[in-house]
Amino acid sequence: MDDELEALINAAAQAAWAKEPSRQLVDAIEQHIVVPLPHWLKTTLGRDEAAQLARVIAWERCQELAVKRPDAGVTWGYLANLVRWRLIDAARAEVLRRQRHLLTPTLPEAESQGMPLLGLHLDRIVAELERYGLPSAVSRELMRVAADGPPFYRSTIISRLRLSGVTQSQAEGLAWLLRGSPSKPSALARLAAGQPDKQVFTDLTVRTWLKAAAGRDLLFFGRWTSETCWYELARSA
Repeated sequence: MDDELEALINAAAQAAWAKEPSRQLVDAIEQHIVVPLPHWLKTTLGRDEAAQLARVIAWERCQELAVKRPDAGVTWGYLANLVRWRLIDAARAEVLRRQRHLLTPTLPEAESQGMPLLGLHLDRIVAELERYGLPSAVSRELMRVAADGPPFYRSTIISRLRLSGVTQSQAEGLAWLLRGSPSKPSALARLAAGQPDKQVFTDLTVRTWLKAAAGRDLLFFGRWTSETCWYELARSA
């Protein structure tokens, strides 16, 4: 069976990639390459996406092998390795993309009765900040300032919040709650990913961010106290 691939490539190339010999090669690729794809690759890339990528990569390699072949010959195992290496690279890139864009692995669907899920997640964060002592009106104003971009880098969110008059620790806490990083997903990203509220808001790191955002992180207070900050923001709203 190892020499079957070489025979199919020869037949297709000698026929100038005519329909019938090409179809035989395509059918064999489906059987020997696409069907046995590892489950984890199908899960990472999506079943249809992984299968289509495998077909394209295998066909391109077959055309290349028709012109230049390795000294050891052409086998289905050799072709399968070429395809899987490319798919593994694609899977690695997809995993990194999801880590960088945790908020949008898929587009969120709006609820039938109104408020988008993103708005509900922001409301949950506002409610938690209120539990930590920050008035709801102030929390919502800070959310508006933080989102008044682009850009939405954590550093620019902090800068916008600092210009509004909050302390450095409050600005950093809010930025982490909303933006996070690949290694430390934000509270908003975790809620959007479907994690239960209790799991998100009992996490020690998220609690630290909430305390800082509410002005209760005494270790990193700026020049204003939290009470002064709340009063000034409420007065200017």
